[in-house]
Amino acid sequence: MMRATFAIFMTGFVFGGVLSTIPALADDEPQNFARGASLYSGNCNRCHNARGPAEYSDREWPLIITHMRMIAGLPGDQARAIEAFLRASNNPPAPVARIRAPSRQSGEEMIQRFGCRGCHRISGQGGSIGPSLAGIFDRREEAWIRNQILKPRANNPRTVMPELGISDADARAIVEALRRMN
Repeated sequence: MMRATFAIFMTGFVFGGVLSTIPALADDEPQNFARGASLYSGNCNRCHNARGPAEYSDREWPLIITHMRMIAGLPGDQARAIEAFLRASNNPPAPVARIRAPSRQSGEEMIQRFGCRGCHRISGQGGSIGPSLAGIFDRREEAWIRNQILKPRANNPRTVMPELGISDADARAIVEALRRMN
């Protein structure tokens, strides 16, 4: 019922000419992913209780973002970052058959780069879309944690967490960084 009401509401916006205000999403904005995760957690989660990006299709997100720009007063740069996060979450990178070279970044740097704190509380800071990672090693085996980082949908097909397309060595570095932070 709510989705049907929203669709009717959004149809009025589209025919009213609001479609022209949809923020353009450049394909070359991967840096927006981490920022978008943080903004989604800090802004959208307040009212929408951690809805997953897969709840709507890539065709629907621009209309929703436009609506939220108007209702929530989101600036264009924030709206583009949130949309980049939502689209990337809906479209995980295709599996690559070759072995990826590990990053030269530390686990802590990768946690920052991938915006993990946008969804997870780590060392008392971060979002609430994903579970807090405080005490994660008391609740889960290291292999499970590493697999969650590598293939999040293997453990939970409905997870909001996107597949980041990182190497096993990088996942191990992130796990070690999380161990030091706990």
